[in-house]
Amino acid sequence: MTDDKLSQERMRELLASGEATPMLAGMEVGPTWYADRWWYIPTEAAEDADYQPADPEKSERFDRLRRRAEAVERVQAELDGRQ
Repeated sequence: MTDDKLSQERMRELLASGEATPMLAGMEVGPTWYADRWWYIPTEAAEDADYQPADPEKSERFDRLRRRAEAVERVQAELDGRQ
């Protein structure tokens, strides 16, 4: 790993080992929390592009999105428990 990029293959290994956490459960490619920061693949990048660390502004957006996703997961778990 370098400080400025991670290959998709390496990120898959980190996800499989539990060292990295995807923003959305079940998503293999997307914003991912690893080594105390968010990593992502720029939308304009090629399909096989590397992950790069998010800047502070993008990290803040990812934090907000993750909180929303967690809220949805909690509601879904409650609904699943009622059935």
